[in-house]
Amino acid sequence: MLKMTMATWKQSIMEDVMETMHPVERIYKTFEGKPVDRVPCFCAMMESRTANEIIGKPFISEEKFANFPVNQFLLNNLPEKLTRPIVRGTLIRTIKRRNLAQIEMGFDMIWAYYDDSWHYPDAKTIVFTTGSIYNMIPDGFGSMTYMYRGPGINSPQEFDAWPYWPDTDEMAHRVYKYYKKFLAQHGDKTCVMTQGFFGGLQESMNWTFGIAKVPLWIKKHPDYTKRFLDILEEINFKVHTAMIDAGSPVILTTDDFAFKTGPFMSPKMVEDLFGERYKRLFKNIHQRGAKAVLHSCGDNTKLFDVFAGWGADGLHAFENTSNVDIFSIKKSHGDRFTIMGGVGIDYLLTERSKDEEIVDKVKELISRLGPGGRFIIGPTHSEDSMPAHKLRVMLDAAKKYGSYPIQG
Repeated sequence: MLKMTMATWKQSIMEDVMETMHPVERIYKTFEGKPVDRVPCFCAMMESRTANEIIGKPFISEEKFANFPVNQFLLNNLPEKLTRPIVRGTLIRTIKRRNLAQIEMGFDMIWAYYDDSWHYPDAKTIVFTTGSIYNMIPDGFGSMTYMYRGPGINSPQEFDAWPYWPDTDEMAHRVYKYYKKFLAQHGDKTCVMTQGFFGGLQESMNWTFGIAKVPLWIKKHPDYTKRFLDILEEINFKVHTAMIDAGSPVILTTDDFAFKTGPFMSPKMVEDLFGERYKRLFKNIHQRGAKAVLHSCGDNTKLFDVFAGWGADGLHAFENTSNVDIFSIKKSHGDRFTIMGGVGIDYLLTERSKDEEIVDKVKELISRLGPGGRFIIGPTHSEDSMPAHKLRVMLDAAKKYGSYPIQG
């Protein structure tokens, strides 16, 4: 049962809420289950294709830069320590463009991202600092993206010899410098939800060891599993702290715990392996005055009690192509955390949909999830297939039909 009745909610809206709130206030009160003027709308982290449609294409596209013969030669033949400053500069500019484009559109909250810990041993390869390998490929729109190639660590010996384990203090310092400047310039325009490292605890295990081999590592090498999770927790703890010290009001952690049909692991195993670590991470966020959001793809129905027990203020994405029932979760857990997402990217937020279909879905989500609060509408994911126009249709509809009291 929701703690606040609909009658009390509507009365509070009429008596206490100003017609216009600052986005940070709107987001914070939504997380806390307090009355707000309208349902907030946030943007899942946009890709370069979408950003280019909003703020214009760069002078040299990512794809041209990556495929320029001189750059290919340098990346393939020089030590990475010589080429990394060039690649890192390009990466940071790309990330900033994506973050700025979300602000330009006028969302109540953006998914800001920064992570410069990737390595580029050659022109076709990206290596995550925590042990996974990816192909660098064109996205079909003139920019570059990546596709998982495989695990980078296949044995305890390779774990010990891994050359890319990060200096966590230096990593956190770079994150702090980026967000300190970014938030000083843009933090008054919207609620900036920040992410400073790509990879939660479980999904990083899946990438680093290979999803099929994770159970073997847990069973045969529990000491190495613990060492790995210790590293991941330390990275996240220090990066979270750095972002909050820089002024971030909301901290995002991404960790895909589920397939489309259910969790990778049993709820008990998830709790046993990751529970105390996430409780410490979220406690640190709360003690420093920020809100904690957890993104997890797939059907997390069996894990929502677990996530709530860790202290997450908001959960994303409620993937519409999975078996999760977002409306049922609102009824069962709507007083325990804020539901975020709901608008699918498999069809609605693509060029194939009609604008009125997006509007109809926004109206349905608001009418069924908005009453009682604790709902932030937005895309379920971020993909290159999302044109900026469709995001604009979603945002405009949310602002038009999301005012409280909601007419169900």
